[in-house]
Amino acid sequence: MTTVERRSTAALLALLVVRLAAMATIPLNESTEARYGEMARKMLETGNWVLPMHDYGIPFLAKPPLWAWMSAASMGIFGVNAFAARLPALLLSIMTLGLVWLLALKRHGRGASIGAPLVLAASAGFFVAAGTVMTDPALAFSTTLVLASFWLAIHYEQELWGWMFFAGCGVGLLAKGPVALVISGMPVFFWTLRRNEWESVWRRLPWIWGSMLTLAIAAPWYALAQIRAPEFLSYFLIGEHVHKFLDPGWKGDRYGYAHAFPHGTIWIFALLCFLPWSAAVPSLTRKAKSVWKDDDGWMLFLALWSFASLVFFTVAANIIWPYPLPALPGLALLFAEIMLRLGKRIPIAAVYATALAGAVATLGALAMPNRFDLSERDTIAAWRGQASAPDSRLLFWGYKRIEFSAAFYSSGRATTTSDDAAAEALLRNETRDYIVSTPGGLERLPLQVREGFEDIGHYENGRGVRILLRENAGKTAGP
Repeated sequence: MTTVERRSTAALLALLVVRLAAMATIPLNESTEARYGEMARKMLETGNWVLPMHDYGIPFLAKPPLWAWMSAASMGIFGVNAFAARLPALLLSIMTLGLVWLLALKRHGRGASIGAPLVLAASAGFFVAAGTVMTDPALAFSTTLVLASFWLAIHYEQELWGWMFFAGCGVGLLAKGPVALVISGMPVFFWTLRRNEWESVWRRLPWIWGSMLTLAIAAPWYALAQIRAPEFLSYFLIGEHVHKFLDPGWKGDRYGYAHAFPHGTIWIFALLCFLPWSAAVPSLTRKAKSVWKDDDGWMLFLALWSFASLVFFTVAANIIWPYPLPALPGLALLFAEIMLRLGKRIPIAAVYATALAGAVATLGALAMPNRFDLSERDTIAAWRGQASAPDSRLLFWGYKRIEFSAAFYSSGRATTTSDDAAAEALLRNETRDYIVSTPGGLERLPLQVREGFEDIGHYENGRGVRILLRENAGKTAGP
């Protein structure tokens, strides 16, 4: 192993250690991570592996279930905890890095193959998403698998990668839906069009049987989902893909709200996700003209991979920060390629800077939970410390929506309501129950309920103070 390889490996290990530490210590915060983590936990609990449950009896039709399958399986093996829920995203991200390394290895050999993985691993957006419970790591892996397989099949004429191209399409359909085919299909189409490679693309990819493989991977779940929820295809294809893309004021989101940003915001998100490397883009762009040309279209392919999806999302009415993730592997390869052609090395210090920033952010979040902890983990831990009876109730009072982190950390026992009758019903059952409320919510709690419960603790997180109430002693069940 050369000195460069040793230093690069050490830098990658530093990133991994920091990411593992964050995965193990930072709670599942509201709302994205907690929501997806809780839906995966419900899948494991209920044994319903077809449709994730937004709440018990309410199917989640907005996304395919690959993330839920993987997180639920992981929690089935390693226990229900945040680390286990996040582990599949880390493994997918490592496999994405492996595909990027393989492309660089095929292109330049071992000596120059580590640059692109270093750039990708240290990119802020990739580093954060690696080990985060959401759909985007699976999407980024699937699009990377499609595009890496395409290049390897076309230029190295390896039959296996032709099949992997279509396998990646199937995985993408289960990771995010048809948008995965759009994101990966645009670079393939425009590269083929620009270079007039129609004959070689047709000849070197098994289009007929490969398409059958894609359908074999994805179609059974789509059929089962439609059978279980007849409104699925209409809502998922038309609502989530068409209305959400075109309508900034779309009110049809069943599970939250649309995230409207001005057109073009995706480029700001991309620049932030590609930090620290995006800081060097202006100077590299001026120098890149002299090293852009090649004979096989490699630079064109990387440019399309990097920017086609960003152009696509430029006109999207609703976006969120992870949308640039599928472009990051292409950007990493392009950045490393330009640096190599200019005779420059990837600065290892920038990789350590990402690791240091991640470590500081993790320590800061742990040191100041009242500012950065957006979960109900500590409140639930206090409730568990009360040794409540197995059938006692834990009610989050006055909340407008499900507290997913509360449901996750309580194993589904926490419920949410703002209905007076539901709170008053706690007084009439046979268990000693608990209520969690904000100070403002406590004022709206029915008087007889307030008189029937005692304040046993206040817990502060990044969203304010939580008051834990325990029902007064006197019931036959419970402590």
